[in-house]
Amino acid sequence: MGGTGSHDNSEDGYSVTLKCHTASGEFYNVTFKREKVTISSYESDTILTIVETWADTVSALA
Repeated sequence: MGGTGSHDNSEDGYSVTLKCHTASGEFYNVTFKREKVTISSYESDTILTIVETWADTVSALA
């Protein structure tokens, strides 16, 4: 009873997962979280290289 509620948003967790595919038809997922980007379900290491190269150009991900 009484008091003032508070919220520490530094512990909030947000994420979004993009389901992607290549021109050759391979599917993979890219998940963005507060502190990291995860690539999953890919078969070709070329996909990993492409996403890493792109991420290096985005200053907000540095």
